[in-house]
Amino acid sequence: MNRRDALKSTAMILGYAITGSAVTALMQSCGRGEKLSWTPQLLSQDQAKILAALVDRILPRTDTPGALDVGTDEFIDKILVSAFPEKIQKGFASGLDSFNTTAKSLLGKDFTKLDNSKKDEVIKHFEEKSEALPGALWAYNFAEGDEFPFYRMMKELALLGYFHSEKIGKAYLAYDPIPGPFKGCIDYSDVGKAWTE
Repeated sequence: MNRRDALKSTAMILGYAITGSAVTALMQSCGRGEKLSWTPQLLSQDQAKILAALVDRILPRTDTPGALDVGTDEFIDKILVSAFPEKIQKGFASGLDSFNTTAKSLLGKDFTKLDNSKKDEVIKHFEEKSEALPGALWAYNFAEGDEFPFYRMMKELALLGYFHSEKIGKAYLAYDPIPGPFKGCIDYSDVGKAWTE
């Protein structure tokens, strides 16, 4: 073998190696979908992507930021870990899986792979099927009932995270932490009935 043949063979082997790894990386990135910009503490990567797609359809970006713009999906994962017992954490995570299974059985694809109108169909299905939580989420007894109220819990946490985010609170809701002026030392007769109005 002469020098020219050796260089040609080496170049071909190197080209195949680079091309093979580039094609493999491209194929893997196509299969994974969008990467998350945060690391879930409770949910798996797939569950976190389903949650992100779900809250994005419930609170999409319009002339105001959407749920993903203010990190509502990350908020839900964090509050589940920090404020709820393990039983509820597991129920929520398995609820995401059940939600995706229902999307597959209704429309033949994972929820994250559906177009927006099809995602809305799945959400409408759950909206009609799910009963409201009695009172507030925080007063709900998760030991009662046959089925974990995943959809309603997710929706309430999404709204909580969205409207309590700093961006929405300060820029769109005109948040004032201490509404009205503070007058610490005034006569009771000057107050009158203002405290009841």
